[in-house]
Amino acid sequence: MENVFENLIYFIPDFILIFGIILLVFLNLHAGAKILPKWHMAILNAVIFAALLGFLPFFSDFLKLSGLVNIFAGHLSFTPFENYSVSFLNDSVHIKPLVVMFKFLITSSALVCAILSYPFVKRLNQKISSFTLLSLIAVFGCNMAAMTNDFLSLFISIEIVSVAIFFLIAIFDEKKNKTALEGSIKYLILNETAGVFFLLGMSYIYLNLGTINFSDINTMALNKILPSNPLLNISEILIFLSLAIKIGAYPFYLWVMDTFKASNYAVGLFIATTAQIAAVAILIKTAFVIGYFGSILSFALILSAVITLFVGSFLAFRIVKKEGYIKDFLAASTILNMGSIFLGISFLTKNSITAALYCLIVYMISNFALWSAFMLFVRNIRKEPVKSRYGRIIRMEENLASIKGIAYISPSFAFLTTVCLLSLAGIPLTAGFASKFYLFSEILRSGIWAVYPLLFAAISAIIAVYCYFKLISYMFSKPENLRIYKKELLFNRLNVYTFILSITAVSLIVLFFIGVFVLETLNKIV
Repeated sequence: MENVFENLIYFIPDFILIFGIILLVFLNLHAGAKILPKWHMAILNAVIFAALLGFLPFFSDFLKLSGLVNIFAGHLSFTPFENYSVSFLNDSVHIKPLVVMFKFLITSSALVCAILSYPFVKRLNQKISSFTLLSLIAVFGCNMAAMTNDFLSLFISIEIVSVAIFFLIAIFDEKKNKTALEGSIKYLILNETAGVFFLLGMSYIYLNLGTINFSDINTMALNKILPSNPLLNISEILIFLSLAIKIGAYPFYLWVMDTFKASNYAVGLFIATTAQIAAVAILIKTAFVIGYFGSILSFALILSAVITLFVGSFLAFRIVKKEGYIKDFLAASTILNMGSIFLGISFLTKNSITAALYCLIVYMISNFALWSAFMLFVRNIRKEPVKSRYGRIIRMEENLASIKGIAYISPSFAFLTTVCLLSLAGIPLTAGFASKFYLFSEILRSGIWAVYPLLFAAISAIIAVYCYFKLISYMFSKPENLRIYKKELLFNRLNVYTFILSITAVSLIVLFFIGVFVLETLNKIV
């Protein structure tokens, strides 16, 4: 009985998510439109928060690994966290510390997304029940992807997430605006193409090895009994292409721009954070396995990551120069930051992956701050045209020009947003600087040849610094007209956006000083 309890403790968050999905299905069938939108969102937040509480048994163990707290941690532990590795369902599901960390990041990210989403989804009315249900299904699929230990289970998990996101984008389609439906179809076609590549590569692996289990392939590699077959190299290329599509890396980055432009801010935030965390978990999981096939995987990953960095930085540069749309800039920023994480993973060493995970955590926090700020901007922009002081009619759109002069309205809000942008730019005294410094240091340790990809990464980082500083200059520049904002301003009030922005800004500074402890924890669980 004790063993059963110890095994179930790893799946408490997943059981809670399944219970939430069943509950929402039941409510949709029996209550339907009788439930107000705010109650649907309250149920979504409550279920994800309860799932997050399911990680409490592991909290003290993370503290012990970090060395940050050693006094009370020993009295709270439920699991032999540091040295355990548990398998279920014929090794199709594999639990280890890294998996627990990814599940925690996915669930906590989903909770923040749900909290920030309500003002943007309440107009769905009856459709909001679909939004909450699909959100829980997507979170469950992301957690499944982090836990799976074979190609087939991983493929099923990826498809659950892809189909859920497809419908999440599509439900915001309106009669006057068909971009959501168009964007969802583009997303579905490209992701199903990635699924075809993945299935074909998986079939070649099974044909040659007789197994698709990650542990079995690792054992074959360690015992040096992996066969040398061109089909394995072909499967390596096919799976690499599939992963490049999923993570939005070069040459398949355009779907990120199209999807973000077509998506509601609530869905875009979910894709940029929760779905990308799951994509990183999938990339790490599969890169090590297919890297045993002895082809040029690491070189292909590095080349793709470097070009992704360049593409993201130049897209951001062009959008900032033209004062383009906010969603376009958020998409370019996502491509740029995922390129940095991708670069760390591509070297396939423990230290480089540790650095990439640290970049992922910092990116997740910075992204929430950036999206919180822009979502508040969008909520405050007047929809009707206004006159400038020169008599010109200004028709405000959701572009970067809308942030000009925000410091004159709320200096504190502008300061918090500046901290976020400085972290994304990698400026000292922020976690962004610490993450980039550690990432570049670990890349240099890989060999003298690593100077070349690092040089290109440094150039793209300089371009990114210009872009983020340009946004800061917009906020503190004197605006032509501040009447573009609504009369009842939310910038100076305590709401979910200012609260999240404050918490994340403080976290980015604190992480700079406790980064050593975070890295020590990541080193032990990778």
